[in-house]
Amino acid sequence: MEYATLIGDVILSRKEPDQEKLLLNIGKALEEVNRLLPAAQALTMTIGDEFQGAYGEMEKALEATLLIRLVLGKQPELRMGLAWGRISASDPEALPLGQSGPGWWNAREAIEKVKKLEKKRGWPRTLRTWIEDPEGRFDALNAFLLCRDQVLQGMDDKDRRIALGLFLGESQRDLSRVLGIQQPTVSKRLTGGGAMALFRAHRLLSRAVPDVS
Repeated sequence: MEYATLIGDVILSRKEPDQEKLLLNIGKALEEVNRLLPAAQALTMTIGDEFQGAYGEMEKALEATLLIRLVLGKQPELRMGLAWGRISASDPEALPLGQSGPGWWNAREAIEKVKKLEKKRGWPRTLRTWIEDPEGRFDALNAFLLCRDQVLQGMDDKDRRIALGLFLGESQRDLSRVLGIQQPTVSKRLTGGGAMALFRAHRLLSRAVPDVS
């Protein structure tokens, strides 16, 4: 069976002085995203600062990459690679370890692609997410991700929390109380800070994702 696979890692994680705190924060964020967006294979820390998960639909995997960054805030910075393909497991009871297959190979290649493109002349330094697909079926979604990551880069932690609130179904009054700011300020940030654009774009993705089943 084929899945939308997701691999993530932390940028410059070795420069983080408190490794235990870093891994704890990422682990908590993954648990929160797993609660919000059930996966075929739950997001799980693997080795070092890496994590992975798998979804039955590509739009769900894309939403997961956004939710992870919204839950964590601006720090730590992450790269995430996605792919669509088969997963082979030596022992289904030992997941996420002991796996292979093109789903994971291409997701790993997507991470490497992000590393190359974010440093390449003529490409935005804000690129953090990529879908690797030898057949080019997700080119339009990569174009979307280029723009999405640029919007995310310009959002501060309050903007990101407001965007997360949309996915949680929280009202402007709820967000005002959580963030300790006035409701009119929440409303202004909601429409002008990128939160509403991200939310609506992801809600429209189901119409844009190609049928690869």
